[in-house]
Amino acid sequence: MAIVTGGLSLAWLGQSGMLPEQVLRAGIVVAVAVFVPVTFYTRASLGHRVILASATAATSVITLLAASGRSLRELQWWVEHRVGYAMRVLTGAFAGGDGARDIDKVQLADFTDTFLRFMADYNPALAAVQIMAGLALASVIYYQLAAKPRGVPPGRFRDFRFTEHLGWAAIAMLVVVLVPKLAAAKLGAMNVLLVLGSLFALRGVAVATVVFYAIGGGWLHAVLALALAFLLLPAALIGAILLGVVDTRFDLRKRWESPRAGG
Repeated sequence: MAIVTGGLSLAWLGQSGMLPEQVLRAGIVVAVAVFVPVTFYTRASLGHRVILASATAATSVITLLAASGRSLRELQWWVEHRVGYAMRVLTGAFAGGDGARDIDKVQLADFTDTFLRFMADYNPALAAVQIMAGLALASVIYYQLAAKPRGVPPGRFRDFRFTEHLGWAAIAMLVVVLVPKLAAAKLGAMNVLLVLGSLFALRGVAVATVVFYAIGGGWLHAVLALALAFLLLPAALIGAILLGVVDTRFDLRKRWESPRAGG
């Protein structure tokens, strides 16, 4: 089975396609090739397995790009070209009517440019987050369907943790972003920060979930909390990231669960 799977993966990897597709395929193949043996032969948690596999895939893809004479800027150009074409077709369909006002067309063009720039600049980070989510989802399905699953099963979301070394990685990336002499590496650092920010936000939500259950919140309270978070999305996202950073340093849940001295 492993030989068949490996052969199919190599065949899929060898198919023709544009640079973004080839990069994503290579990342998926490498991530799975790392994730499966780590799952079977170690006692690492699901979160750490996913992070390790994704980090290895990112490192491998960057190495392959450098070895083939490609760069992150070239990948950025390809994404902008491909997504830009699709966006121009869609916006042309929506804004092409005679009844569309000029101001609406300008606003739509501004939104399209902003979205396009984001997709082009942060394509590596978005691909990494997709791979991580895919590995986590595949693991949950595997442990639900397999008769005798191997490896450490996924734990409760409220227990989601990862090593505090990722906090130091975030600090290093912030230094790269803020130091003018390192401007050439700023785009790569911003992609890493986006991935790390996603992880810290998930950790913050896990902490908030523990608090929610501790105060006896029910499903109605959960719906209201989600609706409020959606309405205040930027503030909620920043709050989740900050809570995740604090928990990474102080492990709030462990402190809350530990019995107090003399209690």
